[in-house]
Amino acid sequence: NIGLNLPMPGETPGIQRVETRDAYRKNILPHLLDFNPDMIFISAGFDAHKRDEMNFGYVGMVEEDYEWLTEQLVKVANTCCNGRIVSVLEGGYRIHGGIVSPFARSVASHVRGLMEGGNSRELYDRNEGEWESQFERDMVEERERKRQLRMERLTRPYASLAKKHEPPAAVVPPLQQAPETSTAAAAVGESYDMDAIMKIPLVQGADLGENPEFRGEAGAAGVDEARPAKRKRNQVDYKQLFEKMKKEGLA
Repeated sequence: NIGLNLPMPGETPGIQRVETRDAYRKNILPHLLDFNPDMIFISAGFDAHKRDEMNFGYVGMVEEDYEWLTEQLVKVANTCCNGRIVSVLEGGYRIHGGIVSPFARSVASHVRGLMEGGNSRELYDRNEGEWESQFERDMVEERERKRQLRMERLTRPYASLAKKHEPPAAVVPPLQQAPETSTAAAAVGESYDMDAIMKIPLVQGADLGENPEFRGEAGAAGVDEARPAKRKRNQVDYKQLFEKMKKEGLA
């Protein structure tokens, strides 16, 4: 157990790569340095690549991570055994695409790390690993923050457009205290008598404005008394209309 946990739901994208590197920084490289080997042999396997189905997305390393790990091993070799390090190809199964496959790109990154690390002769520094870990975490969080801001800017016009087309909210009038006397009701123009309204006969063409009890003395309801309850249509003499159409040659 090197301390690498399963990805958690809601985890910041990209933080799993930092966790993988921290597993090497905290649980592998310091112990390898304490062991002080005379020579380091690397069994170079690349099935931890995020595009390799062998690891089922558990690790998700990329070419940059393989190059970084190789550089760390070379630094340990420079510190302990005068740079004596041997790498043997072990595995990797995402070979579709030939020289541009994830396997081929990972091998190229690994070999590049061996060459550059051997030329630099740089030694391993534990304090540098702690600083690097914190720097990478800050970079991942900053990248995620910028991504969230970018998504917010992209979705903001659609949100404002949807709000613009929302139906207006119904305005609820404030509650008014019911008048206690008919005198107060006449003063505010509320002379409706609900008992009189309920007694109006339900006949066709009945208009509430024609009822004197509902209309009140001054016609406070504001109902147009001259307006009929139902629109009247003029009677049409179809026989006369037919004769007229015959004279005009329309029938």
